[in-house]
Amino acid sequence: MVVMFAILGLACLAGMALLFGFIANYAFRRSTPNRCASYAAVAVGVLFTFPAYAALVEAGAELVSFVGVAVGTAILSALAFPLALIMTKRKPVEPDPSVFD
Repeated sequence: MVVMFAILGLACLAGMALLFGFIANYAFRRSTPNRCASYAAVAVGVLFTFPAYAALVEAGAELVSFVGVAVGTAILSALAFPLALIMTKRKPVEPDPSVFD
Protein backbone atom coordinates (compact mmCIF):
# COMPACT_ATOMS: atom_id res chain seq x y z
CA MET A 1 0.00 0.00 0.00
CA VAL A 2 2.86 2.35 0.80
CA VAL A 3 4.41 1.71 -2.60
CA MET A 4 1.12 2.52 -4.29
CA PHE A 5 0.88 5.86 -2.46
CA ALA A 6 4.48 6.67 -3.41
CA ILE A 7 3.77 5.92 -7.06
CA LEU A 8 0.60 8.02 -6.97
CA GLY A 9 2.49 10.86 -5.30
CA LEU A 10 5.20 10.82 -7.96
CA ALA A 11 2.55 10.67 -10.69
CA CYS A 12 0.87 13.73 -9.18
CA LEU A 13 4.25 15.50 -9.02
CA ALA A 14 4.90 14.62 -12.67
CA GLY A 15 1.50 15.90 -13.76
CA MET A 16 1.92 19.15 -11.86
CA ALA A 17 5.44 19.63 -13.27
CA LEU A 18 4.15 19.18 -16.81
CA LEU A 19 1.26 21.55 -16.19
CA PHE A 20 3.41 24.23 -14.59
CA GLY A 21 6.00 23.83 -17.37
CA PHE A 22 3.27 24.45 -19.92
CA ILE A 23 2.07 27.52 -18.02
CA ALA A 24 5.60 28.87 -17.57
CA ASN A 25 6.30 28.44 -21.27
CA TYR A 26 3.50 30.87 -22.07
CA ALA A 27 3.87 33.16 -19.06
CA PHE A 28 7.57 33.82 -19.67
CA ARG A 29 7.73 33.87 -23.46
CA ARG A 30 11.10 35.57 -23.72
CA SER A 31 12.88 33.40 -21.15
CA THR A 32 14.94 30.40 -22.10
CA PRO A 33 13.46 26.91 -21.63
CA ASN A 34 15.84 26.23 -18.74
CA ARG A 35 14.70 29.31 -16.88
CA CYS A 36 11.02 28.55 -17.49
CA ALA A 37 11.53 24.99 -16.27
CA SER A 38 13.30 26.30 -13.17
CA TYR A 39 10.39 28.59 -12.35
CA ALA A 40 7.94 25.73 -12.84
CA ALA A 41 9.96 23.27 -10.76
CA VAL A 42 10.33 25.66 -7.83
CA ALA A 43 6.62 26.48 -7.96
CA VAL A 44 5.74 22.77 -7.84
CA GLY A 45 8.17 22.11 -4.99
CA VAL A 46 6.83 24.99 -2.92
CA LEU A 47 3.22 24.07 -3.70
CA PHE A 48 3.75 20.51 -2.49
CA THR A 49 5.53 21.50 0.73
CA PHE A 50 3.45 24.55 1.63
CA PRO A 51 1.15 22.54 3.95
CA ALA A 52 4.21 21.30 5.85
CA TYR A 53 5.44 24.88 6.30
CA ALA A 54 2.01 25.95 7.52
CA ALA A 55 1.89 23.07 10.02
CA LEU A 56 5.35 23.93 11.33
CA VAL A 57 4.44 27.58 11.81
CA GLU A 58 1.22 26.62 13.56
CA ALA A 59 3.03 24.22 15.90
CA GLY A 60 5.82 26.68 16.66
CA ALA A 61 8.50 24.23 15.59
CA GLU A 62 12.24 24.78 15.83
CA LEU A 63 14.48 25.95 13.02
CA VAL A 64 15.76 22.43 12.36
CA SER A 65 12.29 21.36 11.26
CA PHE A 66 12.11 24.20 8.77
CA VAL A 67 15.50 23.23 7.34
CA GLY A 68 14.25 19.67 6.88
CA VAL A 69 11.20 20.84 4.98
CA ALA A 70 13.39 23.17 2.88
CA VAL A 71 15.52 20.16 1.91
CA GLY A 72 12.32 18.36 0.92
CA THR A 73 11.33 21.36 -1.19
CA ALA A 74 14.69 21.26 -2.95
CA ILE A 75 14.39 17.52 -3.62
CA LEU A 76 10.86 17.86 -5.01
CA SER A 77 11.97 20.77 -7.20
CA ALA A 78 14.89 18.71 -8.50
CA LEU A 79 12.53 15.85 -9.34
CA ALA A 80 10.13 18.19 -11.14
CA PHE A 81 12.76 20.04 -13.20
CA PRO A 82 13.36 17.41 -15.96
CA LEU A 83 9.64 16.99 -16.58
CA ALA A 84 9.07 20.73 -16.69
CA LEU A 85 12.01 21.04 -19.07
CA ILE A 86 10.37 18.54 -21.43
CA MET A 87 7.30 20.73 -21.55
CA THR A 88 9.14 24.02 -21.97
CA LYS A 89 11.20 22.68 -24.86
CA ARG A 90 8.12 21.38 -26.65
CA LYS A 91 7.31 24.66 -28.40
CA PRO A 92 10.35 26.89 -28.28
CA VAL A 93 10.06 30.62 -28.45
CA GLU A 94 12.78 33.02 -29.41
CA PRO A 95 14.90 33.64 -26.30
CA ASP A 96 15.88 37.11 -25.23
CA PRO A 97 19.49 37.68 -26.42
CA SER A 98 20.20 39.95 -23.45
CA VAL A 99 19.59 37.11 -20.94
CA PHE A 100 22.48 34.80 -20.11
CA ASP A 101 21.69 31.40 -18.57
